[in-house]
Amino acid sequence: MSRPLDDDEVELTDQGEFDQGFASAREQLDDLLAGHAPETDSEEGAGEELRGVGEAADGRIVATVGVGGRLESINLDPRALRSAPDQLGQQFTESINAALDDLRSKAAQTTGQDTVVDPRVIAEDLDQVQNVLTEHVASLTERYDDAIAQLRRQAEEG
Repeated sequence: MSRPLDDDEVELTDQGEFDQGFASAREQLDDLLAGHAPETDSEEGAGEELRGVGEAADGRIVATVGVGGRLESINLDPRALRSAPDQLGQQFTESINAALDDLRSKAAQTTGQDTVVDPRVIAEDLDQVQNVLTEHVASLTERYDDAIAQLRRQAEEG
């Protein structure tokens, strides 16, 4: 008959596995923050990074944004320069906002969700969760070790 004091019968989550899981999640978030879209299982769009494109001034100004909302390019037809400076600035703003809206729409279609969460917010939340869980795991491990030591002392005495 085996007893619960046998070390080979008690299996706790390895701290290394715990840390590795958080490291993997952090790596994926860092990729998102760097503007790399997650890989999808669908063949449609496979190998392409998610981008949003927006136009203003009847297509004379075209903005392209990538994942994370980073502006990748602005294509400008020379005819757009005929506009007044304040109007030109407004048209740039319109094209960039249209590109961001397009990116959100494409991201929602890809993920099947209506809203896209900012990966920076997720990264901050993940850091907080990791810190709390690390403290709890350390506390539980210490209590487990104390309980095993107490049971061993009782077994030796009795």
